Amino acid sequence: MVKIIDEFAKHKDFLQKIKNVKSQYAPDSFESTVPDEFILTMATAETGNFKFEGGPTPKEANNFFGIQAGANQPYLLSQDPKKKAKVRVFDSAEDSIQGFLELMKTGVHYSGVRDAITRGDDTINYFDYLSKYAEKPDYIDYLKDVYVTRVLNFTQPKDNNTKLMFPKRKPMNLQMNTLK
Repeated sequence: MVKIIDEFAKHKDFLQKIKNVKSQYAPDSFESTVPDEFILTMATAETGNFKFEGGPTPKEANNFFGIQAGANQPYLLSQDPKKKAKVRVFDSAEDSIQGFLELMKTGVHYSGVRDAITRGDDTINYFDYLSKYAEKPDYIDYLKDVYVTRVLNFTQPKDNNTKLMFPKRKPMNLQMNTLK
């Protein structure tokens, strides 16, 4: 039970950070139109439910979205011996969220998502429009599963109060093992 409460607290805290960052943008800006649930899903998936197991470099870099560094951006080399990716360094989780919103606004991998947001598609459909940049062949299905089984349970109360239920699911670390 404590583990579930801890997971809830991490999601709730990160969701508040998302809301704080988005409040800095104009209400009609692209950044403001990106659903909180989409951002939270990406961070939940990329961090292994905010545990960063097997990923000390992204945690140290405050990188919640697996963003690689571009030219002249600070980075840490990943600890993965198979590939030495340049993991972009952020000063805080909020800076990481801003970096992700900027990537969504300008990155080629997110052009389909931008179009879906403009059309007003349902959030779950946004994952279908991500270009195939992930190494995991079923990454889109994985993101949808995280969205439905984890994120919606933190962001969509079942009734009109703030008590949210956490689903009984296979632990995230076991789900993440299939990504390796």
